[in-house]
Amino acid sequence: MKLTPFVIAFLYLLVGVCWIVFSDSLLASLARQTGWAFVEHLQTVKGIVYVLITAILLYVFIRKLHKQLLRAQEDYKRLFLENPQTLYVFDVANFRFLEVNKATEIQYGYTRDEFLKMTLLDIRPPEERSRFLALNHSIADTAIHYWGRWKHLRKDGQILIVEIYTHPVNFQGRDARLTYVRDVTAMVQAQEELADLENKLQAIINSTDDAIWAIDMHYKLVVFNQAFANIMQLKTGKTIQAGQTLWMPDYANVEQANRWMDAYSKAMAGEKVEFEETDVLGESEKPRHAHVSMNPILNDQQKVIGVACILHDITSIKEQELRLKEALERYDLVTKATNDAIWDWDIPNNRVVFNEQFWQMFGYEPTEQGGQLWEENLHPDDKQRVLQGIQQALNEKQTIWADEYRLRCGDGKYKYVLDRAYILYNEDQQPIRMIGATQDIQLKKEYEQAILRQNEQLREIAYVSAHEVRGPASALMGLFTLLEEYHATQKDHDYRELMPLIQQSLEQLDSVIHKIVNKTSQLMQ
Repeated sequence: MKLTPFVIAFLYLLVGVCWIVFSDSLLASLARQTGWAFVEHLQTVKGIVYVLITAILLYVFIRKLHKQLLRAQEDYKRLFLENPQTLYVFDVANFRFLEVNKATEIQYGYTRDEFLKMTLLDIRPPEERSRFLALNHSIADTAIHYWGRWKHLRKDGQILIVEIYTHPVNFQGRDARLTYVRDVTAMVQAQEELADLENKLQAIINSTDDAIWAIDMHYKLVVFNQAFANIMQLKTGKTIQAGQTLWMPDYANVEQANRWMDAYSKAMAGEKVEFEETDVLGESEKPRHAHVSMNPILNDQQKVIGVACILHDITSIKEQELRLKEALERYDLVTKATNDAIWDWDIPNNRVVFNEQFWQMFGYEPTEQGGQLWEENLHPDDKQRVLQGIQQALNEKQTIWADEYRLRCGDGKYKYVLDRAYILYNEDQQPIRMIGATQDIQLKKEYEQAILRQNEQLREIAYVSAHEVRGPASALMGLFTLLEEYHATQKDHDYRELMPLIQQSLEQLDSVIHKIVNKTSQLMQ
């Protein structure tokens, strides 16, 4: 039983009443038997016994109550000293520490004896002391006060960020305040790191023209960049904020609105969604084209908690594709007259499309693996040069590529072709398309080879003229000179008339040979 003042008084009253009632009854019974003279002596003994018994009872009760009080004091002292929270008591008159618990010693690095020689100013950096002295330290208000966030100093000089709660108390007969100190250093650092990460994230997502945003499972905006805010401003005329429920505009085309809602639903179900969208953001604006990508956001348990979205403006690409399509249509009309084969290489997807003229030109059946068929049928002597030339053009960001090579036809024969192509690049200067025209130059090559054969024949004629014909002519000229010297002293009139004619004929023959050699050399150049 827990002893309280009421319990002690009640027990004392109960014992006293019982003693009086039973002792008086016992004395009355003895008086009838022995007479009152003996009973009068017993009255004195009864009083002494009563006082003795009550004294013993009071001693027992008070001793037990004192133990309870000491135990309570120890419990309260232990509750303060061994509390895991940082607690201390300070004198409001001089700000000296009156008591500190073990958690305070651990947090600040001082011992209890050191604390009892210090004031609250000693655990504050100089720039915080004037702010502390300006506080109202009165104990008239008995409410618990939050004193805000402060900087405190550990014994080793480390700065702590703390939050302080105080309550006025009377401690050891002095006006004091019981203070609870909450160390929020790690939390503040985490908040600062989080804020820094958020700033970096905003800097990253705002460094692109792509619209980036994320929503939670309730369609509330978690984060977005300025590009997305600008689009929503143009689309809705409203300024969006984080935490705001994403507003789905009332599209004139209901199918378009349903497409967006369906895409969000699929992404929230864990599916990656990609689609292209066309929209007009303003009355005077031209249609804009975009590629939209939605990816589910997963937590550590792989549960979808939101959707991350990216909208990439592909208007310029679409316009370029339209211009290219129109150009190809015009070019296709032209190539129908020239019989050129047209091909289109989708570089990111490594897919080549050839027009009908290509298959007719080389005698193959149309196939989806046209690019592989083309590469496999390049002439072995041309293959490495052609492939390296294409790769070099892509690496050097060239827009024009051209080459002559031989390609095997369906009948196994090789055909000479002239291939020319135009290369398209995206905004990041990455090659995305290569459009080309292949021209059959087999007849041209055969003509060139015929000319080469003719040149070879002319070279042989020139050799014959220069060596086999001119040699005898030169010999005749030499013999004529000897004959002329031999008959110089002769008086044969007929000979003298004939010799100039022979000399003239030989000179004409030599001149004709020179002309043949010169003409042949000019034709071979």
